[in-house]
Amino acid sequence: MSMALDAGLIPYGVDVAAAGGTAAGADTALVLRPAHYQNLLDTKIREIICKPRDF
Repeated sequence: MSMALDAGLIPYGVDVAAAGGTAAGADTALVLRPAHYQNLLDTKIREIICKPRDF
């Protein structure tokens, strides 16, 4: 998300949804407020929507 923020594709200071996974499909989704790459550790995770189960 930091790269998208730095490229101007998403607005600064707004929560966004992000999904990730593997070739088998998305298995994790978050709501987060990204920070610019130079301040990457300022990224805030607002909500974990879903995550893979540990077996």
